[in-house]
Amino acid sequence: MKLRPEVKAYVEAELRDYHQTKLDLIELREDIAAGHNKESDDSGVVTHRIGRPTEAKALALITNKRIKRMEQAIKAIEIVTGELTEEKIELVKLKYWQRPRRLTDAGIAMELRVDRRTLYRWSEAVCLAIAIEMGLVNETCHKHATFRG
Repeated sequence: MKLRPEVKAYVEAELRDYHQTKLDLIELREDIAAGHNKESDDSGVVTHRIGRPTEAKALALITNKRIKRMEQAIKAIEIVTGELTEEKIELVKLKYWQRPRRLTDAGIAMELRVDRRTLYRWSEAVCLAIAIEMGLVNETCHKHATFRG
């Protein structure tokens, strides 16, 4: 199964932003715990918390939509990358995590000693597996997301 272009673009953006998302999540949790997020929640409703600040902070951490989205993306990427072969992990590092990216897809294929079509197949499989973990595509497609082949 091939991913729709917009789904693949979203997953690839999450992959590229993975390390920054982890840092942003830590910062957002710290801001909420420190009480810096009292003005409004992600629903756009301005709230005034009087009285029980500890409970309010705990509730904000649990219900914050941005935190949930970040956690979902991080978890999906970690699950999938945890199952990848060394070659495919290297693909992810070179294609998505290297800043600045020094190699083109052709250069990455040469570095990994694989054909460019193999590189694209691997990339598609990684993105599909992450999309499945994130619930962006039907889980029955999982048989097509092979990691070790």
